[in-house]
Amino acid sequence: MSFSNLKPHEILIKCYLLETNHLFCKIELNDVSGNFLIDSGASNSCINLDSQKKFKLEKYKKPYSAFGAGNEKFDAFKTKKAKLSYQKKFIEKLNFLLIDMEPINVALNKSENISIDGIIGADVLIKKNAVLNYKSMTLSF
Repeated sequence: MSFSNLKPHEILIKCYLLETNHLFCKIELNDVSGNFLIDSGASNSCINLDSQKKFKLEKYKKPYSAFGAGNEKFDAFKTKKAKLSYQKKFIEKLNFLLIDMEPINVALNKSENISIDGIIGADVLIKKNAVLNYKSMTLSF
């Protein structure tokens, strides 16, 4: 791999650490702001089913079975491509998985007063060569 071909990270996003040690940031999807966990262990970026209308997402009609880290099986819907951005700076157009994130929000609300709209997963983090700086609590693309 040649590092001379890598572009400098032009978008710097402020991240916040929750008491649960989860990281989240505020970014836009289809020009609508939301709270997103940063999860490099999630293979796909996801949106809470309840946030589909908020972000004006179109989904494909046919659900398919997905698997979580614990090997639990659940239904998910793939969305048509949506625009991910931060402060009007374009990051990527990508498909998200619509999933029920209520269990995640219930768990987070036990220690935090926050609701998560989605998860930024490895699909976009790898594709955009994202860098997470824990010292400055920033995510850069």
